[in-house]
Amino acid sequence: MLILLRISVAVAQPSVRLPLQPEKLAYAKEVEQEASAKKDASLFAEAYYLYGKIHVAARDYLTAKRYFMKSLRIVEQKHQFDKISRIYSRLSWLEREQTNLTEALDYARLALAYARASTPKTLLSAYQSMSEAYLSICYDSLANAQRHSMQDSLFYYCKRTEQMAYRLNDSISIAGESGMLGNIYGSQRDPQAFQYYQKAIHIYRALNQKSNQVIISLQFARTYLQFNQPDKAYALLQQARFLYNSLNIREFEMERELVNTSMQYYQQKKDWKKAFDQSLVVRGFERGQLMADRNGAVSRLSIEYDTETKEAQLKSQQRELALSQQNQRTQRRFLLVLSALLLGMGVASVTFYRLSRKNRRLSFHNAALVQEQNHRVKNNLQLISSLLSLQSNRLADESARNAVEDSQRRIEVMSLLQRKLYDGDNLTTVPVADFVRELTEMVLQTFELDDVETTYHIPPTLTLSADYVMRIGLIVNELVTNACKYAFPENQSPALQIEATLNKTTFHLRVADNGKGFDTLPLSSKSFGMRLIQIQVEQLYGTFQFENKGGTLFTMSFTLLPLSPKWQKI
Repeated sequence: MLILLRISVAVAQPSVRLPLQPEKLAYAKEVEQEASAKKDASLFAEAYYLYGKIHVAARDYLTAKRYFMKSLRIVEQKHQFDKISRIYSRLSWLEREQTNLTEALDYARLALAYARASTPKTLLSAYQSMSEAYLSICYDSLANAQRHSMQDSLFYYCKRTEQMAYRLNDSISIAGESGMLGNIYGSQRDPQAFQYYQKAIHIYRALNQKSNQVIISLQFARTYLQFNQPDKAYALLQQARFLYNSLNIREFEMERELVNTSMQYYQQKKDWKKAFDQSLVVRGFERGQLMADRNGAVSRLSIEYDTETKEAQLKSQQRELALSQQNQRTQRRFLLVLSALLLGMGVASVTFYRLSRKNRRLSFHNAALVQEQNHRVKNNLQLISSLLSLQSNRLADESARNAVEDSQRRIEVMSLLQRKLYDGDNLTTVPVADFVRELTEMVLQTFELDDVETTYHIPPTLTLSADYVMRIGLIVNELVTNACKYAFPENQSPALQIEATLNKTTFHLRVADNGKGFDTLPLSSKSFGMRLIQIQVEQLYGTFQFENKGGTLFTMSFTLLPLSPKWQKI
């Protein structure tokens, strides 16, 4: 059986919660009081995050998640990407503890996405979350010496984590990743496991990390039992028990693993009486475990979404009321100014100057309101995408699940466009090259096709209005998705080429792959994706065609309408 270093796979929340740690609880309260005194939202977010960690240590996962979500709402508004990534990593850990492995992987991917725009240390933590999520998914296969379809992804993120840890000279992370690789190689009966375990124990001993020494010693002992060397396993087991007793704490997972490893040792030594005694203790631990309510997670997510929507609507109404009242006051003052014109041009000039300043502040308020609405739309699109992901994981029918996943990718196209508009200086036009490149990489990453050779021929200064970008994005999404499904899986050297040009007012798009092509014309297909491409081209008043030229070639062209926002090509 495989033991994990930083995570506990398939272990539910104990029904008896541990007491809250008083020192850490006191510190969290101090941070919250300071936040209240200073009215500092960032300090409130930090206090909620600390409360979440405290309840995690007490095995109260539901309360911990509530605090993490409260902290997440604040740091998202402030665009603190490192703290957003940190919270998503914590949420991924919580879902792994409750065996919600798909949700754990989703949260880990969100942590990695935000970490790419943050510090190297945050990126290291995100890589760790990804490797741990994949290890959770592959756990049963590794424990039974079988190969899992996601095992390559597991090794990829383990190696990325190890490389980043050495780059940052982070001893704790190096030791942690060494322990994980020891687990993986040990499950495959590879002697490399011993080298990784020894490295991890050496680092933890140098850092006086007794708790981690206990975990690694137990893993090391389990591996020796797999290699039928019970005497060496016994020495490590005794060392782990001695270190655990010196900690003077009660830790549920460590005690459970100590007893479980002892039972396996006595079984291998054929001391059946002691093995039976240890098995009774193991069953006592198992009876004390409680699986968290998975459906409750979806219900809570729905409630939180409704709450956030109502809060956003209420704030929007309050702002509109404030702006309306301010406009009314401005109108009354303007009437007074008109009356004051009878008193002289001097008084009128001063009054008009003050009125101009107030109108400028109103413009700033309106701009802030638009910015807030854009931010809410982006968050709601991301939340809808997450809900579709959760729903697809619950569908047993393959075609239904594929349809939901396709819908999720189409929503991600809209989310990407919204993000480009929101992050850019221009709220009406979008750079075509950046948008198409990021959209294509997002689809390839979804299908885990990192080896596709992608070539872009798009002028970097080419921009167009959001309406045109949305339709072109949906078309490119369908074409790249079809290539990932049908052209690349059996292709030794997959390649994709995307070209966009503008000739005066005529736009041309060309997308080609090096797959096996098609047997029948795609135009005869009745699939929703093909129908979606036809609808988008029709709405652009354009033309398109498919050809077999060393793969599938799609070409499209349309003319820019005179009244639409102008394209720029400098």
